[in-house]
Amino acid sequence: MDWENLIEEIADMGRSERRSLKSNLIVILVHLFKWQFQPENRSGSWEGSIIEHRRRVKEDLDDSPSLKSYLENVFIECYAQVVKQAKAETGLSVESFPVRCPYQLAEVTNDEFLPQ
Repeated sequence: MDWENLIEEIADMGRSERRSLKSNLIVILVHLFKWQFQPENRSGSWEGSIIEHRRRVKEDLDDSPSLKSYLENVFIECYAQVVKQAKAETGLSVESFPVRCPYQLAEVTNDEFLPQ
């Protein structure tokens, strides 16, 4: 048994899961911002994207419950990326968005939550 390669393979899988979780979280947050800050442009595709990426987050957490603490830690950390991407996708200025994330993690992952 090649233990060294096996350990590296497991570590790579963990990094991949964390990247996927963070990426899905960013997509959800960007679409929630678009939903909130451009209500005149709301569409089924935005809502569909929110639903799809929430499903992916839930599946990742169901498969690897230990990722929950990672998600909680990265939630605040990824906010700067969210604002930058939301600015690019909406054409709004960075100043249009709150300095701190206006949503709680529980809201972001809640299937029923859409900001008004």
